[in-house]
Amino acid sequence: MRKKAGKRVGILGGSFDPVHNGHIGLAAQVRKKFQLDQILFIPAYISPHKQDRGPASPHHRQAMLQLAIDPHPFFLISEMELKRKEISFTVDTLSVLIDKQPDTEFFLIMGNDAFAGIKTWKSVHRVLGMCHVIVATRPGFTLEGIEENLKNLIPDSDTLFSPPIKEEEVTVFHHREKATTLNFFDLVPMDISSNVIRERINNHRQIKNMLPLEVENYIIKNQLYRTMTHP
Repeated sequence: MRKKAGKRVGILGGSFDPVHNGHIGLAAQVRKKFQLDQILFIPAYISPHKQDRGPASPHHRQAMLQLAIDPHPFFLISEMELKRKEISFTVDTLSVLIDKQPDTEFFLIMGNDAFAGIKTWKSVHRVLGMCHVIVATRPGFTLEGIEENLKNLIPDSDTLFSPPIKEEEVTVFHHREKATTLNFFDLVPMDISSNVIRERINNHRQIKNMLPLEVENYIIKNQLYRTMTHP
């Protein structure tokens, strides 16, 4: 699906509290499918959708993320949201990245569950015109289902995007005014979430195969998530 000669960078944001195999698997499959040069993981200082609880410290979350991506030479971490020390909005992060790298094509990566909350995002229409968006959907999610879902989330999607087309098993909506796209592709999801992992650790239950081994060892060593308060 590579069409331009410029650098193509995927963006995967989140609390990563903790990072797990689902995050890493999503990034690896998207990089391959969309021929991206890099995946940039951007841990949030505070997510606008997760203000009701304090995450593990930025130090711990960044350390675990570094351990998880070390085996992947095309994965990088950006500390930009951690350094801002405020609520992290996607539109603000994209603005900084585009200012610094104007010749780079950015691809915002998320699962279908995260995309379902897009209508609550700050300046969502601006975001959709600033970068490509890649949404991993569950297998069997039909074209009609995608279109209906999009209309529910973005009522004016018909005027914002051209009718979808199928490109190499990806359903693609082209922005009518900007050179950006909204892409949906099937990905068998891993039944893993950071919330479940934290709860299982706190209840002294197994988390085998949910995390990279190095991350699991780090959590044990630093006694993270043994209570719902963090150092």
